[in-house]
Amino acid sequence: MTMNAVHQPPAPAPTALGRELVTSLIALVAAASAGLGLGVVDLLWNARQPSAWSTIANSCAGWAAAAFVIGALLTATLRLGAARAALAAVVLLTVAVEAYYLAGVRWLGDDPSTVTSSVAQEWLVLSVIVGAVFGAAGSWAAGRSTVLAIVGVAAGASLLLGDALHLHSAPFAAEMLAEARILALLGALVLLIALPRPRVLVGALVLCVPFTLFAAAVFNTFGIRL
Repeated sequence: MTMNAVHQPPAPAPTALGRELVTSLIALVAAASAGLGLGVVDLLWNARQPSAWSTIANSCAGWAAAAFVIGALLTATLRLGAARAALAAVVLLTVAVEAYYLAGVRWLGDDPSTVTSSVAQEWLVLSVIVGAVFGAAGSWAAGRSTVLAIVGVAAGASLLLGDALHLHSAPFAAEMLAEARILALLGALVLLIALPRPRVLVGALVLCVPFTLFAAAVFNTFGIRL
């Protein structure tokens, strides 16, 4: 006499909501980790080995470019939409701000009050705005929509090209020539991500002209040196 085999019910398949939650968690952890690295490396690089490249890494345009890159990467790898990519970019930049000031306290002997200072708070607010805008732009650049990809690529490239134009035409242009060239190079590299999509590339090149002029005007209006 044989015993009947006991059949276990199959494990429930993960729901779509569960998969989305896991994906979002992975994205946020990746963004927070990248933000920690950005803040610490940025501070120590500028403090110990300053150069034109470290100046770019410590600039408004450099951090906005980081938000753009994380948005594009998370959309390309995890298929995040623009909203979640923007949130991840906000996490990246806000963590980077606090990591930057904490690194100063830890390695440079800065006053601990800098972590919660008014300057740090201003940077946190700016990080939310910039992260949301350029995180979404990066997501659009890597997304399937041709129209949104044109806007996203143009926005990411124009930020860097606009800052380069601003530096090139500013009274202190001679002091920042290397930085302006690096920004122009990085802006061109952003445009190159559209090479596999000719329609996106052509559209982004056209849109880059007004976007770049607008970005340069913003930098000039607010007196941002870099």
